[in-house]
Amino acid sequence: MYSRREQLIVLFYVVASLPFYWWSLDVPKRIVNEGIQGSVFEHGVTQARLFAFTVSLPDFLGGGSYVISDGLLLAQLPYLFALSLVFLALTLVNGWFKYVINIRKGVLGERMLRRLRFDLFGLVMRFRPEDMRTTKSAEVTSMIKDEVEPIGGFFGEAFITPAFLGTQALTAMAFILAQNMWLGTLAIGLILVQGVVIPHLRREQIRLGRERQIESRILAGRIGEMIEAAPALHNYGVTGHSSSEIGHRLGTLFDIRLRLYRRKFAVKYLNNLLAQLTPFVFYTVGGYLALKGQLDIGQLVAVIAAYRDLPTPIKELIDWDQQRADVTVKYEQVVSQFSKDTLLPKETNEPPPAFAADAPITVVGLRVINGRGLVQLDRMSVAIDRPARIAFAGPTGGGRDILAKVIGRQITDYQGSVTIGGHEIATMSDREASSIMLYASSEPYIMSGSIRENLTLALRRATPRLDERAPLTPQQRYWLDEARMTDNPLVSPDADWIDYDAIGASSPAEVDVAISNALRIVRGYDEIFRVGMSSRLGDNLPPDTAERLLAARPAMIERFRDRGLEQYVEAFQPDTFNTSASIGENLLYGVAVGERFAAEHMAADPFMRSIIAAEALTAPLTAIGIKMVETVADVFQDLAPDNPLRERYSFIDNAEIEAVWPEVRSAWNRGQRRHLSAQVRDKLIGYALMYVEPRHRLNLIDDRLVARILRARVSFRQFLPASEAKDVEFYDEGRLMPAASIRDNLIFGRIRYGKTHMRDKLLAVVGEVLNEHGLESFVVSKGLDQEVGPGGRLISIQQRVTVQLARAMLRRPDILVLDDALSSFAPSEGHMILQDIMEAMQGRTVIVTQAGDDDFSPFDMVLKFEGGKFTGLERKDSAKPPSEAPASVPAAASA
Repeated sequence: MYSRREQLIVLFYVVASLPFYWWSLDVPKRIVNEGIQGSVFEHGVTQARLFAFTVSLPDFLGGGSYVISDGLLLAQLPYLFALSLVFLALTLVNGWFKYVINIRKGVLGERMLRRLRFDLFGLVMRFRPEDMRTTKSAEVTSMIKDEVEPIGGFFGEAFITPAFLGTQALTAMAFILAQNMWLGTLAIGLILVQGVVIPHLRREQIRLGRERQIESRILAGRIGEMIEAAPALHNYGVTGHSSSEIGHRLGTLFDIRLRLYRRKFAVKYLNNLLAQLTPFVFYTVGGYLALKGQLDIGQLVAVIAAYRDLPTPIKELIDWDQQRADVTVKYEQVVSQFSKDTLLPKETNEPPPAFAADAPITVVGLRVINGRGLVQLDRMSVAIDRPARIAFAGPTGGGRDILAKVIGRQITDYQGSVTIGGHEIATMSDREASSIMLYASSEPYIMSGSIRENLTLALRRATPRLDERAPLTPQQRYWLDEARMTDNPLVSPDADWIDYDAIGASSPAEVDVAISNALRIVRGYDEIFRVGMSSRLGDNLPPDTAERLLAARPAMIERFRDRGLEQYVEAFQPDTFNTSASIGENLLYGVAVGERFAAEHMAADPFMRSIIAAEALTAPLTAIGIKMVETVADVFQDLAPDNPLRERYSFIDNAEIEAVWPEVRSAWNRGQRRHLSAQVRDKLIGYALMYVEPRHRLNLIDDRLVARILRARVSFRQFLPASEAKDVEFYDEGRLMPAASIRDNLIFGRIRYGKTHMRDKLLAVVGEVLNEHGLESFVVSKGLDQEVGPGGRLISIQQRVTVQLARAMLRRPDILVLDDALSSFAPSEGHMILQDIMEAMQGRTVIVTQAGDDDFSPFDMVLKFEGGKFTGLERKDSAKPPSEAPASVPAAASA
């Protein structure tokens, strides 16, 4: 359906190319017979007519001849040159046809590959949650990305290649038969042998290719699993076993590929042998016929030239048949992988149904059996009124969790019926279900991108309207046409997909306000504010924002002084050593821009090394580095991985310690510390430059060292070449530092270490001043811009849960299912967050899974479970009277 028009166009080019191909085979014969041997210049003829065209009509059309062109009278040499130019022109025309056909064939294949990949992705997104949990993402990714590529490419080859190559081969064979029947018959016989024997020998090659494909997919799946489980593998120390398994699988794959290569090149050798056998026959038999006068030299040359072109299409046709067989196998594998008995309904642009605000959740004969045949929830019937605050009480892993997952559409394979307002939950489309409910678990998945992008993920559901009349650039028009031809979405992902109506907003600025409100509900606003304070200020600040930041700096310091908090902030001063900053930061008295003077590279920089040497800092900094390495190697080796003491030395990698410590210890024992290698000495000095006395507490900084560092600070700034000044932003009380954090820019100093109990008070004052200067939203916006990493790995589990809960508060669904979603918080904190959520969800339904001994006073209704059994329902007096599911609904109805 998507390629019919293009296939017909390419087939037209194939048919149009055949006359030119025939002429290109015929012209060499005329060049030899007429141009070189002069058959048209016999009996004293000095000129012959070329390019004369006459059309003769058959008798049933009235007969007669019509002269189209009288041609040109040419002598023998011009005649030869003219035929040669015709041959050159035909070669160019045939090449152009091949170029156009191959280009169109490739474009067609790529379009169909794009369509196939999009269809497969759409199918995966319609897998039921149960199927999703048993699907290895690495295998599916490998299939969509790699395995379907030859299938998509074959779409362009499927009809065009056999048509193009087949017609060329038939044309060449017809031409050979027209020259001599015996040579043509021999050529056909040998080609038929080649066409039968080679595909038969390639059957084993196809089987090995199938094995290779399956083993490669399993390997990709296992590598993906091990990468995801890497923390656990390291924790248990079983990476050796994992490496052994991967090595064994690689060995199996190597063996398959080796057998495949042997078979492949054996078939290729035989194919080439058969292809060269026919020219041998032509030279022998054709030469004999030419000597006997039964075949002229021109015909023999034309036959050999025609057969010279014949093996290529024949070989490519055999290769096409091989490719067809391979693609068939791969297609069957892809179909089997993506074929599921049940899929979620396909998304449509139809508006979701309107659910009444008080439509109950009706459960009738609900029975859930897992993939191993174990009954997880047995024959449950109940009617859950809405709106209400509902608790599912019972032990973890029992019926309470199963019912929460069924209502939250995490389980759709069940017996019985679960409906909302008469709509079966399992058969709802994503659009319908998400319009009324949201599910939140203890393991939220966070997408790569910024915190803001993850928070607004729940709002990106309003498909922008495509304005066909809007002016488009050629590039935009190209993208739109290609998307339409492959039935891909026409609207760009960069368009505004935010559903502003869902949050009562009308602009992105109001969305940020809604995000801040949602974060306050789930008590995550302060955390985002701290993240923003630690964020890099960045360039391209609006002038008014920069002015307000500079104005807030002295106001901040004054406010600290008024509150008696000044002593807890150590300001940056050009002639004073800041004990709360590292030695390297004190030496720079600024912030590194780029990588050159970054903490991990500073010690290796030639200019920095020269300053350190000139101020006699090499020996004391090396000694500090040795002491830090010794501390990590001896003292911390028995500490647990999550011990907070390890965090202080997190910049010293265990692998580096294993490489550096033996040489340090050897030199220390021999009393030859000056003989350390330059590489190890740079490492040690690099560690020392990251040393902060109040943090690392090794008592290694004295007044003499401080004096040397302050002298080095002056030397560094004085002798740094002007062309390299861009690599450092020096502290300056009168200007901003884009490379520094917002906190450093505002406080213009560091909060003293060991004053953790004062940090919240200081940040509260910072918040006051920022609010007065209209900068609080700027800081929060910077926090929202921070990247979370793949799967949210750059943020803590509590921060991930906070993002998930704030996402839900942005949407304010009619039904919110919290399936153990607060378990990562302390009980008291989780209780307060739940209270705030319930307050924000007034008039809506909140379903929470709770332990059996929890406090249920905040809830209107409590459903109790013991294992997979529903044991009873309790309501508050103010709630509606108990109601059971209507008996008329068949309990065995299957969803």
